[in-house]
Amino acid sequence: MVKVEFTRDNITRCLCKKCAVQVGSHCVNDKLKLMLLITQQDLDSPMMMEPDKVPGLYCATGKATCKDINTNRVCKCNECPVWKEKGLKYNETSSYFCKG
Repeated sequence: MVKVEFTRDNITRCLCKKCAVQVGSHCVNDKLKLMLLITQQDLDSPMMMEPDKVPGLYCATGKATCKDINTNRVCKCNECPVWKEKGLKYNETSSYFCKG
């Protein structure tokens, strides 16, 4: 199984701000605001970038911590640059994505 690293670079390239699964989630919106603040202040503290504070990169972290996402909607994982680089496929990594 392919391992995707939870890094700032991967977060930046894979954070889907308009993901249909996440649209309408207050939890995701709050986390995105925090991420924006971190980025603006150029904070790189590992504590600030923990998986439970980032509303995305599920191919590295697994199940979403936000419970108000709509997992009945279609995600755009196959459009993610990291997805393409790592050669990920839904059937090989199903335990990685937001539904867990």
